[in-house]
This record gives sequence, C-alpha cells and structure tokens, in this order.
Amino acid sequence: MKQSDVKLGRKSSEVYAGLKKQIVLAQLAPGQQLIELEVAKAMNCSQSTVREALMRLQEDGLIVRQGYRGTLVSSVSAAEGQQSLDIRARVESQAAHLSIGNFDAGRIENLSGLVRRMELAAEQGDEYALFELDQEFHRAVYVAANLPALLPILERCSLCSHRFKIAQSATRRTLQETALRHWRIVDAIKSGDADELERVMFHHVASVIGEVEDADASASAELRMSPAMAAIFERTQREDAHLPNPMLISWQEAQDNFHQTARRWNQIDESRVQTTYFTVPGPTGPLAAVRLNLRQGARAGTLLYLHGGGWVFGSVQTHLGAMARLAQVTGMSVVGIDYGLAPQAPFPAGLNDAAGAWRWLRAQAGELELTGPWLVSGDSAGANLALSMMLDLSQLGEPLPDAALLFYGVYSANHQSASHKLCGGGQFGLSSAKMAWYRQQYLCGSRQNPDDPRVSPALGNLQGLPPIYMNAAGLDCLRDDSVLLSQRLGQAGVAHEFKVVAGVTHGFMQMSSELPEALAAFEDAARFVARVLPPS
Repeated sequence: MKQSDVKLGRKSSEVYAGLKKQIVLAQLAPGQQLIELEVAKAMNCSQSTVREALMRLQEDGLIVRQGYRGTLVSSVSAAEGQQSLDIRARVESQAAHLSIGNFDAGRIENLSGLVRRMELAAEQGDEYALFELDQEFHRAVYVAANLPALLPILERCSLCSHRFKIAQSATRRTLQETALRHWRIVDAIKSGDADELERVMFHHVASVIGEVEDADASASAELRMSPAMAAIFERTQREDAHLPNPMLISWQEAQDNFHQTARRWNQIDESRVQTTYFTVPGPTGPLAAVRLNLRQGARAGTLLYLHGGGWVFGSVQTHLGAMARLAQVTGMSVVGIDYGLAPQAPFPAGLNDAAGAWRWLRAQAGELELTGPWLVSGDSAGANLALSMMLDLSQLGEPLPDAALLFYGVYSANHQSASHKLCGGGQFGLSSAKMAWYRQQYLCGSRQNPDDPRVSPALGNLQGLPPIYMNAAGLDCLRDDSVLLSQRLGQAGVAHEFKVVAGVTHGFMQMSSELPEALAAFEDAARFVARVLPPS
C-alpha cells in the first residue's frame, strides 16, 4: 500500500469518527443533507476522503445516499428505535446465555474496567464517550458467545436504539445511572448462572430508553402478577369459567356477559358520590350519559370519561366504579357517555360521538352547572378515543382539554411489539388475537387503514396537545403502545407523565375496590392533575 493510501485511510477514519459523533448526538439532524464539498472544506480534507467516510457511515445505517438527490442523515423513528431494542434484547440475551462459560478472570476484569471508565465519562459529562464505552462493553459480551456473523446486525441495531435514546426528549436516566446499571451484568457473569445473565441482559437492553424499567417485563421469568392481582385473577377466572368466548357468540349476548362481569367492580358509595343520569345529543340520536359528583369536598372542573371495551362492548354502567373513583380522587365532576359501539356503529361513529359530547358539554356548561378546567380521560379503547378526539380537535383548531388522563390505551395496530410477543397469548387475559378481532369489528365496513392516526393515534401529529398522564399495565399486550406514545409525546415536546404498573393485567383500574395498585394509579393521576392545573 502506498504511503498516500495509508494517510488517506487515517484521515478518512477521522472524518468518519467526527461525522458519526455528530449524527449519534443529533448535532446533525435526521434528514439533514451532507454535501461532500462542504464537509471536505469543514474537515480540511479531500472530497474522496469524505466519500470514503460516507461509505462507512452508510454501512452503519447512519446516512442514506440518494444519487443525484444527495446524501441525507438517516431518520430514526420511535418505531425503529423500539424495534432495534426488541432485536437487541432477544439476540444479546440469548448470546449472553451462551457466553457464560467463556468468561475467565481476565475477561471479567476487562468488563469491570470498561464500567469504571463509563463512570468517569459520566462524571465528566461526556455522553459520547459513555456511548462508545457502552458499545465496547456489549461487544465484548457478545464476542464471548462466538457468534461473529450476527455482530454487524447487533451493532447496527445498537446504533439505531442509542441514537433514538439520545435524541428523544422524554424522561431519561442520568449519565451516572446509565453507567452504574452495567454492574448488574458484571455481577450476573460472576455468578456463573446462565439463566440469570440472560434475564439481566434482556432487561438491561429492553429498558435502554427507560420507560419500561418499572415493568421489569424483560423476560418470561419476570412476568409475575403481584400477590393481590394474582388472587383477583384466579378468582375471576373461576367465576367466569362458564362464559363463552365473546368472539364466537352474538354481540348482544357478549355485551350482556361484559356487563355481568363488570358488575362486581361497580358498587358506588352513594353517601359520598351523587349519580345523575341524563342524555347528550349525538349525531344519530341521544346518548345515555351519567354525571358523578362528590357530595362534599368537590372542586371545580369537569372530566369527560370514555369507557373501554375494545370499541365493541361496555357502557357507563360497566365503568361506573372507575368514574366514581376519579370523582373521589380529583374532586371534579365526571361525565361518562354511551358512545356508539361497533360493529353496529363502526369507526368513526364512537369517535364522532365523543367529540360531539365534548362540544355539547362545553356549550351547555352554564345550564348544566359544569365548570373548567376541562379534562378528558379513558381506559383501553376509551383512551384511544380520547387521544384521537384531541387530534381531531387540534386539527380543526377547536379548544382542547386542559389535561388528559389515559389508562392502558390502545394506540397502534402493531402486534409485533415485545409486549405482544410476551403477553399476547392471553395468559393474562387480553390477547393479541382478541385485539385483532376488536379492531376488525371497529373498522367493519370501513376502508380505513389501521395505521391511520385517527385509528392509531400514536402515529399522529401530537404537537400542541395538553399535559397528559398515562399509564400501562406491566402484564398487558398493549403495554408497548403506551411506551411508543410516551416516546412520541416526548419528541413532540408534550408535557406528560408515564408509569408502567408492574404485576398487573389489562383493565386493572376497574378493580380499585380490591386492588392496591389500582387505587394507587388513580391517586397518581389525581396528583398529576393537581400539579399541572391551577388550584380552584
């Protein structure tokens, strides 16, 4: 090799490293054009040197070369970031299991030294140095498994997920926390327990972005119900064992069964909560509605609640207990409506009913003695409708709620997420198959794309939305819908709080009369309201 070629290679490496750092730290934004001559001038090198560096960046997936249209910094969407994490979690955890017998004292000390260097980089606030050391740490664990063919895939996924972690603006760990959590992997390696190392590695990677940390749903061994949830789940499984599959019977029979099973959660303390029934005008006729108010200690404010049930089942009666609990913890007037249900009233009937009720309640506030602030809330499919309604109102330039409370909602049609793969078999109640059936009923007779933002609102334009409290159940195939939504809200600059409630199943907030985690979730939502809204 000529000396000039050696020098070119070295300079190319410098240019590659410089551009890579700027892309990973989002100093070069996704979609930004890279012009070879301008880069060459800025980095004091030849255009051929830049071109060589760009070829390496293209192999990493950091840029997209589009011929005459130029070279662009590649995008890294929330969906890509999450999918990269899912791939890494599966591949790295299985590789870690295979590698356990190959860690001698020297390799363990090398990993320990890398973590100590991470701690130093964190103290110095050097995020990129911490990133590079993290890459080196995970590469060392993977190399010990002796699976070289998969290493390029792993490194590309790692780049993608870390780019998203660094660029997204939702709550993130401190640099010190990021460094320290690697000691758990070192400790698992020292234990010599392959299963434990696999579990720790899966959780470490799956929670890189941070939102799933509380769920600890990183491996099948961790998919355990809390003691209180397990007792309720076992009891209700026995009580409902005689009921047929709702997907195989008439709608009316399934709706009656839905009401029957919900009745156990809807005992209202009428000495504390006053219940008033009325109707709200709807696009196709009056909608049954209920209003719940505290008899003493009420505060100003009105909350429109949209019940869950997969857009197919439910009513204000099935969620009366949940609405009463919201009235108790917030002090506000809570109004629930019976929006149109599929398949008799498929998309967008329920969504239009919700928006119509919202407008009418605000217009009739004086006559109904309703006051602001105005909130919207919902669980499961009701959370979907609440979020979709806000997107519709925003697009039309109409007044938005002052805040929203969204509980374990369905926000996308992606059934390939980690939570669908872990919990979608129905072992915790709600299954991926049932969600697909619900969506089919909801879109019955419609040509609507399931990924349309009015159906999958996590994919919509979220900018300008009000503060949002949201939670997810740890043992729920829909958990990662909320993870995705939290990530996208962060990207859109929307103030929000997100909590994954570990050890509970979909629908857990219905059970607040018996389940401590459900009552705590309502109280979390009430504290959020008190924090983001001015006192009455």
